[in-house]
Amino acid sequence: MICAGFLYLGEIMEERSGKREYLDLLRTELLKQREIYLALKEGHGESVCYKPYQDEEWGTQDANYTARLRLAHYLLYGREGDEKSIVWLFEEELKDREQNSFQGIGSALEILTFLLKKYNAENKYSDLFARAKNANFDCACGYDTELVISEDLAENNLLDCIYLCQELEYKPEMEVLVAQWKDSVNEWDGRTREELIRFYTFLGKNEENESLYLAQLELAKSGKLRDLVLQYEKIIRYYIGMGKIGIAHQYLDEARGCADEKTIQGTNLFQRIFEEAFEIVYLEKERALDTEKTKELWEWAKQASVWLKYRNFYTKAIAAAKAMEDPYVSQLERKYRAWEKTWEIKREVKPQE
Repeated sequence: MICAGFLYLGEIMEERSGKREYLDLLRTELLKQREIYLALKEGHGESVCYKPYQDEEWGTQDANYTARLRLAHYLLYGREGDEKSIVWLFEEELKDREQNSFQGIGSALEILTFLLKKYNAENKYSDLFARAKNANFDCACGYDTELVISEDLAENNLLDCIYLCQELEYKPEMEVLVAQWKDSVNEWDGRTREELIRFYTFLGKNEENESLYLAQLELAKSGKLRDLVLQYEKIIRYYIGMGKIGIAHQYLDEARGCADEKTIQGTNLFQRIFEEAFEIVYLEKERALDTEKTKELWEWAKQASVWLKYRNFYTKAIAAAKAMEDPYVSQLERKYRAWEKTWEIKREVKPQE
């Protein structure tokens, strides 16, 4: 049985001009959530309840967040749902907002707020909304109970559906839609190429990004220095991520040549270039790929410790210094400890009342 909301959606799709298969593709995936919704109504919410786990990089996360987000979208676009289930989902989402190390608001909370407001006669759920507002710093700043969200899936265009597939982690469907979008682009520019790079990165198709990064770099060569340095950062980072350290080194040398040393040393414009230089030095030594060029790059990069002072810089510089067996590592470690102490003092100092 298909819910009335999605039947209504089908009628709209037939009325509007042209076949919009991308909507049908997303609609088909969302309809699979009906089984989960019916199970929840029967008291079986194991697949969408708050389920915390510890991530090495991101701290406390929720293993069921995406599942709950998918169900929230189903209830929104399907115009289905009952008060009890929505309240339960809202409370589970609050647990994540309150405990998640990344904090944030998230689409799930926004959708569930919109749905729960329909049952908020006489401020029945004002305490829950207040709890959401105080769930974390991000919610305190940006959570809005008056947010209005469209319940019409057909209002989404092709790009919107791609973003939805990305958020809901429907990767096979997203790949189909990205191919459709590519065919619809009449003229490629920096913005559309950057969009495609993001899509391919999410889909794990990083090999496809090489030509796009190269095109972006060529475009930037006719623009401002800031934009050119940014594109060098991105292409160097790309080749490091792909394990092509030698090519990354070549482009870093190119980046050094796009400005004089006075400009490089006088601004923070090149700070990520220096970070990438340290990574390249470390990786070339670690993988026995080092040459005289590795030593030369290290000597160039370590000069930045005179004016650059932040955590990533120090940690990467120290790792490179150790790889190079340079006694300068002791000086870097002392500077890093002094920097950490300074920041600890700043954090402890409270503003005067």
